[in-house]
Amino acid sequence: MTFFSVIVPCFNVEDTIIQTISSVQNQTFKSFEIIAIDDGSTDNTLKILKLYDNDPTFRIISQNNKGLGYARNIGIRNAKGDFVCLLDADDLWKYNRLQKIYNCINSFNPELISNDEIIYDENKKISYLINKPPKNFRSLLLGGNTLSPSAMTIKKSIFDSIGYFIEDRELSGLEDWDYWLRVYKNGKIIHYINEPLGVYRRDVQNMSKENDFFKKVLKIYNLHSQKLITQGKLTKFDYQIGKSFIEIRVLIKNRIFKNNIIFDTFKIKKTLLHLFISKLIWTLIFKFIYRQISIKIKSLLKKKELKWIVTELL
Repeated sequence: MTFFSVIVPCFNVEDTIIQTISSVQNQTFKSFEIIAIDDGSTDNTLKILKLYDNDPTFRIISQNNKGLGYARNIGIRNAKGDFVCLLDADDLWKYNRLQKIYNCINSFNPELISNDEIIYDENKKISYLINKPPKNFRSLLLGGNTLSPSAMTIKKSIFDSIGYFIEDRELSGLEDWDYWLRVYKNGKIIHYINEPLGVYRRDVQNMSKENDFFKKVLKIYNLHSQKLITQGKLTKFDYQIGKSFIEIRVLIKNRIFKNNIIFDTFKIKKTLLHLFISKLIWTLIFKFIYRQISIKIKSLLKKKELKWIVTELL
């Protein structure tokens, strides 16, 4: 009986996929299967995956390019394990991650589990990534996504009740945020392991750096917000506050990473107006700043440990 099904969508990941697969195969807990979905790669990804053909725990699903949501879903539908682990094809797991998750399931019987990670960027900079679940749906919607797919474990039966990841390619890269929002809408609770059990590799190819990412974020935000407004659970003013908070984060990010950006003066004035007249915006900003400070502190306090883990895996 297989306990974990590890779902690994793959698209042109020839440079990272071997390390990713190895980080799963080296787990101390051995009741798992790996399902790698080649999503129409045009490099040597499929050729590399076929090197594992003789491994009974390894399965390959090959398809034309249909996007991340479809690739994840086809893997989940073919999963035999009781629990599904998501793993992006450039991320890595600490050798005892599955054992830690298994122990957590035995102790607390959760349906969903998240754990912290280590960020390793293209400049070889190491930092801490907190994947602590928000308290409720409203916090996740207004505060933005704070849950990394490769740090999530989900009971397979959850997909029968909530459904699968969206397959709209116009929203590629935000399938996970949409799914966590639906998880909270259905009253589910995400158990949290306050420990880094994997490495999230951040580089120029990450979807979160696409030029149109901001538009996708707003589309997901609008989709879920409008339903709440219709139900009377979110005021139109609070909707505008949440939208302004997204704009503030984007402006900050662009100021840091794209110094040559031309700012929209009207948008800045509107955002600042919301900032000064709303208690909600101050709450969101405080939580955002608190999270960033917490990440910095953990990065400093655990610097040696994080470096050791990254060195072992890379």
